[in-house]
Amino acid sequence: MQLLEVKDLKKGFGSETFNTRVEVLKGINLEMKRGELVALMGPSGCGKSTLLNIIGGLLPGDEGKIELADVNSKEAITKASGSKDRIEEKLNRDIDGDGKIGSSNNFSYGTKPPNKVVNVRRRGVGWIFQDFHLVEHLTAIDNVAMALEISGMEQNEAETKAKSALTTVGLGDRIDFGAEQLSGGQRQRVAVARAIAGSRPLLLADEPTGNLDAESGSDIMKLFKILTRGENPISILMVTHDPNLAKQADRMLLMKDGIVAASDIKSAWGITDEEEQE
Repeated sequence: MQLLEVKDLKKGFGSETFNTRVEVLKGINLEMKRGELVALMGPSGCGKSTLLNIIGGLLPGDEGKIELADVNSKEAITKASGSKDRIEEKLNRDIDGDGKIGSSNNFSYGTKPPNKVVNVRRRGVGWIFQDFHLVEHLTAIDNVAMALEISGMEQNEAETKAKSALTTVGLGDRIDFGAEQLSGGQRQRVAVARAIAGSRPLLLADEPTGNLDAESGSDIMKLFKILTRGENPISILMVTHDPNLAKQADRMLLMKDGIVAASDIKSAWGITDEEEQE
């Protein structure tokens, strides 16, 4: 199932009038399937974080289109109808015959301002940052539940989902620990739990292991792989500068000069299989 499609996305900053205009994204095209872990690499300043910000609904593009399947709306159909046949019929209408995202029950944006894509952030996309962004005086469960309550969820339901998410990331025995009592790796797991607690199908991870030691970074990658598998798989688009981490992803993309230069690092760098063996 195709989850995300980015089509000819462009973004620039500065003024043409004062000759300060810089085109950062020059026509990005990419697709992601549900349950796929994709590593995005490229030199600093090539637009990786800008791309994530637009996909995440934090920044509007200048041109182009983004289609993101609204998986949560389908789960709502499941609860409301109780009919497997109706659910399958609805899913088939959402996905075209070639496996691409259909016209209904998906988010269509790309150039819309953040205030017009609130539901993308509420139901479609979760964030994991290099800095954990936890509230130090709150417990792990409160850090996760607070984000859900801000999005409009009732307190009891938010706490239940927060506990489940923390258990999923291996912190079920530390839900009442304060953020200051957790290690760096554990803090990042709380951040992951916060991102997945809302059942969002796509996680955007911007250098998620940048502040971690090698062992903790490896543990986060193992967790990512677990999250992309199973009954309700999550897709993860991860920005990283570490080729060793990127190799563990299902797919690697290289951004270069404002476009996706290649779907794998070897092709982007012009390395042949014979050269790699040497």
